[in-house]
Amino acid sequence: MKKIINKKNGFTLIELIVSVTIIAVLTVAGVISYGGASKKSRDSRRMADLEKIRIALELYRQGTGTSYPASISSLIPTYLQQAPVDPKTKSQYQYGHSGYTYYLCTNVEDLGSTSTVITSCSGLPTGYAGYYRVTNP
Repeated sequence: MKKIINKKNGFTLIELIVSVTIIAVLTVAGVISYGGASKKSRDSRRMADLEKIRIALELYRQGTGTSYPASISSLIPTYLQQAPVDPKTKSQYQYGHSGYTYYLCTNVEDLGSTSTVITSCSGLPTGYAGYYRVTNP
């Protein structure tokens, strides 16, 4: 009598669907995590840039004995090597001054990146989660 051997040469349709679904879920989770990390990274860079400009402004004021400069470009090359720019839009940060006071302002993409979020900065583009502002003490 002939013995019938049943060989499986591949995967069933259910096994393939389950495998593809698991891979798709892991891919989506990875993409979402990467996007959030990128936003936080750019926000950290923005805040570090504003701190660098703030320090340069204070050094300028101490070095000249006068009020703050009319523009950030006045700090180059003595106090800054180059003017920092926004990592996403490549535009300069907003700077305003009046005698012995100043402010620096930028957009933030993730509100969790900072605890110092204000509701607006005039002249900055909209569509971001919030704004970050630095003023002199």
